[in-house]
Amino acid sequence: MNTRRAALSLVLAICLSLACSSITIVTESTPVTSVTDSTQIPSLPTGPTSIPSDPVSIRKGLASLNSYSLVIESNSSGPSQTEYSHTRIEIQKSKDQDATSTHYVVDQLSAGESEPTTTDSYAYSIGNAQCDGSDADEWTYTPLTPQQKEMQDLFSEMMDILPLIDNPTYVGSETMNGIMANHFTFQVSGLGLQSSAEVTANQGDYWLAQDGQYIVKYILVTETVDTTSQAKARMEVLIELTGVNQPVTIALPVGCAP
Repeated sequence: MNTRRAALSLVLAICLSLACSSITIVTESTPVTSVTDSTQIPSLPTGPTSIPSDPVSIRKGLASLNSYSLVIESNSSGPSQTEYSHTRIEIQKSKDQDATSTHYVVDQLSAGESEPTTTDSYAYSIGNAQCDGSDADEWTYTPLTPQQKEMQDLFSEMMDILPLIDNPTYVGSETMNGIMANHFTFQVSGLGLQSSAEVTANQGDYWLAQDGQYIVKYILVTETVDTTSQAKARMEVLIELTGVNQPVTIALPVGCAP
């Protein structure tokens, strides 16, 4: 598993699709858990139903909201015992301010390396002003012309993300993070066939907003074990949306000024 390539690809894809001019991330990896902050409401029977199970893309869903906080996290380990990759991205958005703040952290140790590589950086965008960096590495302030801002926005609109969903099963209607949502589960088909590894974990859950079909929360946990070497490869993915249309204030950091 090329952990560095996977982690950097994830950050790049997210930043391109969401026009990350700002991010907020934590170096510690938040464990990917099962259902949290979810209130079960009696509803239709579980199993195949006519309830729409296909989400709109991440970018399209977020575009329908006035403000939000979004966490996208990926944790992977193996197949060597020391190899791992943790990527966490936190994004806040306010349409009223025309502002985005983003913080991303990548912490990884690739096979054959003795020291981990860590990236911890922030990005802010308020109107045509952008600021990148951190208190540790200094800040870079960049004013954009209206023409530059228009081209940047246009480029980001060409990229989008749609997470893996495979033959989902409807669970029920639930309140997730304050949003009425439909809960679905799924398993990744064909996992382990290519590698002939034993599948020891294969569980996906996601919640779609009943008004808008956007992803409120998405969890995928997979794990395989090589039956000969007992080498284990595990991946956990979390996408979680909170603070939908709630007041948020975004400001440039003190150390970043024209």
